[in-house]
Amino acid sequence: MELELRIALLLTGLAAIVAMYFFGKSKRAVIKREDDEYNFETGDLPDPLELDRALELNDDLMREDDAVSEEAVIDAAGDGISNLVREDIEESPRIIIPKDKPSLNHQPSLLDAEPEPSKQVEKLVILHVVARRPQKFNGKAILNLCKEHDLELDSAYIFNKNVERFSGKRALYSIVNMVKPGTFDADGMHGFETPGLSFILSLPGPEEGLRAFNFMLEDAKKFSERLNGDLLDESRNRLNPQMTAHLQEDIQLFSLRHPRPVPA
Repeated sequence: MELELRIALLLTGLAAIVAMYFFGKSKRAVIKREDDEYNFETGDLPDPLELDRALELNDDLMREDDAVSEEAVIDAAGDGISNLVREDIEESPRIIIPKDKPSLNHQPSLLDAEPEPSKQVEKLVILHVVARRPQKFNGKAILNLCKEHDLELDSAYIFNKNVERFSGKRALYSIVNMVKPGTFDADGMHGFETPGLSFILSLPGPEEGLRAFNFMLEDAKKFSERLNGDLLDESRNRLNPQMTAHLQEDIQLFSLRHPRPVPA
């Protein structure tokens, strides 16, 4: 009985050894087949030093891309334009148009237009010297008074009170005929007649506004006295001290709001 038990144990051990042998062989075959599927020559792998250099170069390029603006850069030698735009912003690139090379598709705007020179605001101050009906002013008397007050007949056939400036003569104020077209007969002043004269001051002018007005006012008063006429304002109302003060205040206000240019 004891011998039979030993034989049974021995056979069981042998069977286990045989089973383990065949199972292990089969597993090694499976592993070998799996290795064969992914087997490759070691020469296919990149050299570690070359791989490091490639990675460093890639890092350098990425840093350069971050530093370089995504703009059109004009070549220093004028050979052309190199567009350096990163791939990650291709959907909405920034395009910089060189100032000296406008795009064909560029539409002019108000910002592109050259600013127009600002127009100087002008103010006209007018006084009238009129003859008392039915009288009229004689051309010869007018001519003599103009000469006394240094008024000159210009090419437009009106009289100007001129002042000298570096750029030449400038009209301080003008005298025109009240009858249209407002001119005087240069060749026939002795036979010339008119119902009145208009004194016109244009601001800003070569002199400070109030000073110029006072000059014109004094001359207009003298003409009125010498010609035996009446001095009226722009609306042809008789000029009195109150109206004169109002005109002077108005001129001062205008001069503050619209300073005259520096005299040339």
